[in-house]
Amino acid sequence: MVVRVAAVIAVLALIGGSIFFVKMSQTKGPDTAGIHQPVEGGANSKLSFDLEDTVPKIDFESIPDIIAEIDGKPLPKDDYVKELKVFQEMVKKNNQPIGQEYTQQIMDQILTKIVDGHVLLEKAKKEGITVDPADAASSLEKMRAGFGDEARFKDFMDSRGFTEESLMNEMKKGMQIRALLDQDVVGKVAITEGDAMQFYNGNPEKFESKERVHASHILAMANNPQDAEQDKTAKAKAEAILKKLKGGADFAETAKAESDDKGSGANGGDLGFFAQADMVPEFGEKAFSMNPGELSDLVKTQFGYHIILVHEKKAAGKIPFEEVRDNIIQRLKTSKSNDAIFDYINALYVEMGVKVIDKDKQLAAIKPKVKAPAGHDMPM
Repeated sequence: MVVRVAAVIAVLALIGGSIFFVKMSQTKGPDTAGIHQPVEGGANSKLSFDLEDTVPKIDFESIPDIIAEIDGKPLPKDDYVKELKVFQEMVKKNNQPIGQEYTQQIMDQILTKIVDGHVLLEKAKKEGITVDPADAASSLEKMRAGFGDEARFKDFMDSRGFTEESLMNEMKKGMQIRALLDQDVVGKVAITEGDAMQFYNGNPEKFESKERVHASHILAMANNPQDAEQDKTAKAKAEAILKKLKGGADFAETAKAESDDKGSGANGGDLGFFAQADMVPEFGEKAFSMNPGELSDLVKTQFGYHIILVHEKKAAGKIPFEEVRDNIIQRLKTSKSNDAIFDYINALYVEMGVKVIDKDKQLAAIKPKVKAPAGHDMPM
C-alpha cells in the first residue's frame, strides 16, 4: 500500500469522500452543473481491462477485525467496510463494471485514506484542536444548500448511510483535520510572485490559449432530462427567467436567486474565461457564436436549459502573466502543500508507530511512502 495524496483525492472523487471529508488539495469545487466536458480517463470513461460483474467482488469476511494500529490503539474495520460498500454501490449505480485488479487498487486506496484520516485526527486531538459546533452547523447548512434541494441532500445521505447527526460528526472530524493541516503544514507554505513568474517563463506551452470567452449563465436543471415532465418544468422555469432578464432584471442577481447551478450562481453565474472545448458542445457552440453583451435565448444541454450572457472574447495567443498570476500562485501553493502534507503524514506514521494490514492480512509496520517523480505537469 504505497499510495498517498493523489490517490486520496482520486478516491474522494470516486466515492464521495465520506470519511472525515478530508480534502488534501485546494480545488475549484464541483464542475459547474456539468457543463464542463468530462475528463478523459475519469470515472465515467471506458476502462482498459477485462470487465467483470457490475458490483466489484469484495470478500468482507476475509478482512480482519483490526485493520491498523495507531499509537498502540487498534483501528476496527468498521469505517473500511462502510467505505467499501459505498464504493460497490457507486459502481453499481454508475453501471460501469470494473476489473478485479482495479478493484484491489481502489480497496488499497480506501484503506490508506481511512488510516491517514485517523492518524491526522489523532494528531489533531493531541494538539488540542477543537471545532466550534456553530461552525460545523454552518458548514452542514452550506453543504445542504449546495445540493439545490432537500431531496438531493437526503439522497446523498442515504447513499452513504448518514443521518444528520453522523454527518455532522464526520464534518467536525474533517474540520479538525483541516485546521491541523492549516496550522502545521499549509499555513507555512509560501509562494511568491517571483515563483509564479519563474513557472510562467519556464512553461510557455501551458499558457498558449485558444480563443476564449468570458460568460455567465443561469441554469434551469432537469434531474432527468429524458423525463418529459421534468424537461417541461425546467423549460418553463428558464422561459420565465429569460422574460425577466429581457424586461430589465439584473443578470447576476437573478443568477444568485434562481440558477440551479449553485456553484456559479453564488458568483452571479460567472464562469470566467473558457475555451469552446471546455464545455459541452451545445453550450460551447452557442457561447462562441455570440457577441460581447449579448444575451442568448434558451440553450438546451443534457443538464437542462441555460441562459448565457457573454461579457468578453479573447483571441488565441499567449495569456498575459497578469491574467494567470493568481492562478499560478494558487496552484503552486497547492502542489507544494500536497508535497508537504505527504511528508507530514509520513512523519506521523513513524511518530505513531503505525501498522496496517498487508496483502496477507497481517498488521505490519509501514515503510515511508515514495512520492511520484517531480515534474511540471501541473494543469493550468
